[in-house]
Amino acid sequence: MNEEVEIKNKLGTMPIPKLLLTMSIPAIFSMLVLSLYNVVDSMYIAKVSGAALDALAFAFPMQTIMLACAVGLGVGANSIIAKKLGEGNKHGANVTAKTGLIISVIVAAIFMILGTFLPKLFMQSFTDNPEIIKMGTQYLTVCMIGCFGMFIEILIAKSFQATGNMIVPMISQLIGAIINIALDPLFIFVFDMGVIGAGVATIIGQIAAMSFMIIIATKRRHVIDFFFKKYKFQKQDVGEIIKMGMPVMVMNSIAAVVIIIMNIILVDFHEKAPTALGIYFKLQSFIFMPVFGMMQGTLPIMSFNYGANNIARYKKTYILSLITAIAVMAIGLIVFQFGTEFLMGIFSNNNDPDQILEYKELLKVGIVCLQMISWSFLPAAFNIVCTTGFQSIGKSFMSLMMSLLRQLVILIPMAILLGYLYDLKWLWFAFTVAELSSLILFTPYYLFAFRKAFAKRVGIIAQIETEEDVIDGEVSYPSGFEIGAIASDVMDDMENDDNIDASVDLCMDGEVIIEDDINKNIDLTLKDTNNKN
Repeated sequence: MNEEVEIKNKLGTMPIPKLLLTMSIPAIFSMLVLSLYNVVDSMYIAKVSGAALDALAFAFPMQTIMLACAVGLGVGANSIIAKKLGEGNKHGANVTAKTGLIISVIVAAIFMILGTFLPKLFMQSFTDNPEIIKMGTQYLTVCMIGCFGMFIEILIAKSFQATGNMIVPMISQLIGAIINIALDPLFIFVFDMGVIGAGVATIIGQIAAMSFMIIIATKRRHVIDFFFKKYKFQKQDVGEIIKMGMPVMVMNSIAAVVIIIMNIILVDFHEKAPTALGIYFKLQSFIFMPVFGMMQGTLPIMSFNYGANNIARYKKTYILSLITAIAVMAIGLIVFQFGTEFLMGIFSNNNDPDQILEYKELLKVGIVCLQMISWSFLPAAFNIVCTTGFQSIGKSFMSLMMSLLRQLVILIPMAILLGYLYDLKWLWFAFTVAELSSLILFTPYYLFAFRKAFAKRVGIIAQIETEEDVIDGEVSYPSGFEIGAIASDVMDDMENDDNIDASVDLCMDGEVIIEDDINKNIDLTLKDTNNKN
């Protein structure tokens, strides 16, 4: 109980800069660690062969889809849990967390079943190179069949983050990453398992992180209770979690769909263009993931203060998050403009003359790719914060529409148009056009929507207060009780008086209104009381 009060005080009273820092730093660290999974795999696999790196690039969209679903369910549960805690509904928060865990297990099971036959079909849709198909199928099969660790770990971690506990999820991610990084060279090179070894190292890291979160979650000292005793499955919670998490799922899944479509388009321009795009997405995660991590800290703060109807703290959180996101993206833009050769060098292969020649072709395409797409970073900062803002006020549909426009509706047609009107260099610039268009269309609407949402809440609260007829002062009525009496005192008196047939109608801030049985026809209005006096 003390921990729950502490969390509520933290989200509702701690100065916003300090609160956002304490909430975001662990999440940012966790997201950066998460970025290491795919980058480390690709870094080691690049030393095996260029074909192996191509295989991982083609497999990357399916991994993105799985991660999108896991994070989406986690974020959906996170937002609802934080909102219910802001409203003081701890039981509802517990039920939401448990329901989210059940949904995550079900979705993970679906991907595990698909992993037995889908990977080969997926790889064949991109290339007819038998070597790439074989290696990509092996890697993807292992990652899909072992995906349950990722789903369960992320759901529990996001539930902890909704209560303000960001340290435990950070430790969990760190455990998974360290194990993955340590096992990659062992399985890939020492045991000579190649791409299979990379996949095995990844899922072992994820399962280790999951095991840590389960152990912590089963301790009875947290705000959220993950014990299923007396738990009753609530269908409406399923809809709410999916509704709130859908924008995140779609946003990241669309990214995977875009990569798939872009790969089909890019092969007509250069055989190494799809691999360059895959490398870009893995590298840009180190810029975007800190912002996404900050949004994990921002969302519960904004959701809590929206639930508590505290517009001042809500606005401060939004503005500070936006400024920080712009600063991070600006740094990313500079790095991608002037450090591209170094970044591409991470995936170099100098094993033999053929591999060196293959890498030079990749480098030539990759440098232009990183430089052109990175111009989209600054408008993306506005769009990411805006998407979180829509989620915090329950406008998940608008957040979904924003993601669709940014990453699909504008991007693909623009890429085709710029590519075939000009060349591959300007095809990459379609990412920037899409982000700018989304910013212009959606940011003004969000500013209007959040003001309207808070105004509506003020009106609802005012109406409730009017209907409650809470009257200041001592207002007596036949039973001898007073409006404003302490609930415990009233209940004690009621238990000791057999002539009283009353019930507690409403309790707010330690005060209760007693409503006698209708048959007694007791008039509690201030006017009648004054007449009697």
